[in-house]
Amino acid sequence: MSQQSREDRPAPKPRWRTYRRPVADEVERESRGRDGRPLAGDPPAVVRARSPLSRGQVAACVVGGVAIATGGFLYATRGEDAPDPYPREKVHVPIVTGRGLAEVAAALEARTGSTQVLDVWFEGDDAIRMSVPPEQAGDLAELWRWDGERLAKWSAEDPGDRVPFDLTSLDPAVLVAVDEEARDRSDGDISASRAHVVRPVADGGHWIYLKVDEVDHGGVVLWTDLRGNVEADLVNESWRDD
Repeated sequence: MSQQSREDRPAPKPRWRTYRRPVADEVERESRGRDGRPLAGDPPAVVRARSPLSRGQVAACVVGGVAIATGGFLYATRGEDAPDPYPREKVHVPIVTGRGLAEVAAALEARTGSTQVLDVWFEGDDAIRMSVPPEQAGDLAELWRWDGERLAKWSAEDPGDRVPFDLTSLDPAVLVAVDEEARDRSDGDISASRAHVVRPVADGGHWIYLKVDEVDHGGVVLWTDLRGNVEADLVNESWRDD
């Protein structure tokens, strides 16, 4: 039996990739490194070799390309739709208080036997999450969430190269002062603020990463040492500033 020609062979069934919209925490992790700094630009796309196309496939590509080009032109002339605004902050509350920090530290010690953490996120006394160092090398770091009344185990992750520190060594007044500094530098309508504290691996690294979000997707980011001295800053322009 003669070998089947390339044109007579059935085209391979397309395999479409799926995309899941990431949640807020995942977006934050994708756009920022472990130390909270913006990641470098995306790597160049990898060009993969493709098999020769049949005449029918070429014709389909030409027609599809014309349709895409036409749609792209109309999309460009119409302009991109503005993203939905962030929810406006109803009442400003401190990002953390001395009482709130003391309560979560006591709960952590009661559950784990220690107040050592790898990092901690603050969004208010009722929204604190932290990573706890693994008991043995090779184990995962446990992630815990505090809702203002109860400390619950949430997930686990690779501890990486993060260095443990004592949660009680943090000064809530410093975090509040850094938050107020970022808010003073903002000229937009505030949505919310959050702070991430992690011990720097190398000398000269920052301890505190604090971000203030604005309703129109602008905001201010500050990086400081443990005493709240600003080492770097970033002002995110509003999406509508363009």
